[in-house]
Parts: sequence; structure tokens; C-alpha cells
Amino acid sequence: MGLDRRTILTTGATLAGAAMLGAEVQADGAKRPELPEGAVILTAAIKARADEVEAVKEALLSLVEPTRKEAGCICYNLHQSKSEPTEFVFYEIWSSQADLDAHGKAPHMKALGAKLKDRTVKGGGVTFFKLLG
Repeated sequence: MGLDRRTILTTGATLAGAAMLGAEVQADGAKRPELPEGAVILTAAIKARADEVEAVKEALLSLVEPTRKEAGCICYNLHQSKSEPTEFVFYEIWSSQADLDAHGKAPHMKALGAKLKDRTVKGGGVTFFKLLG
């Protein structure tokens, strides 16, 4: 019995569906984290020049530890794209806008500009979100 395209696609879809059901079963009963009233959720995207990826990564990683110790920091995670290594994204949750504002004035954040000077390209930015569920 040979495998044709239809069989492969059908089998793949079935396996993907089973994996999703399994994830739902595992997640069943898990509680959504409670966020304080006025919490701020955002992503901050940074795009490195192709020849500066490692320097940008090092500069961004240097922010993680001190930021996670800041008052009001609930989540501060740095991600790098698997398909486009020049693209980085921070996923952040702050207890309040005041805490986020204080973060922007922290010494490690003030030092970031010099570390990234001439190493990034335009196209990044900050996007704010609201939690739906």
C-alpha cells in the first residue's frame, strides 16, 4: 500500500488534532493567572542588523535579570525568531503603568541605547494588549 498525498495530509491532520485535544486535557483545570487591575501587557520588537545579531542579543539578554527584579514586573521574557534570527521580541506584563514607566527610567534601560546604537534597523516597536481569556 503506497502513501499518497491525501493519506499523508489526512494522517497529519488527525495527529495534529489529537495533539491539540491532549493539550486541552492537560490544560483543563489550569487557572488563568490573575492580573492586578490596571496591569499593562505589551510586546516590544527589535530588529538587529544581520551583522550585529550576537551583539544585539547580548545587549537584550543583559536586561532580563535586572528587569525581573524590578517592582511591578510580572513577566519579562525575551524571544528570538526561529525563522528570522535578526528579530527579537520581549513579552512583558507589568502591574501598572507607573511600574512600566519606572522600568523605562531604570539604569539598565537607559544604558541600552548606547549598546544598540547602529546595531538595529527600523521596524520594531511596542504593541499594547488586553487580556481576553
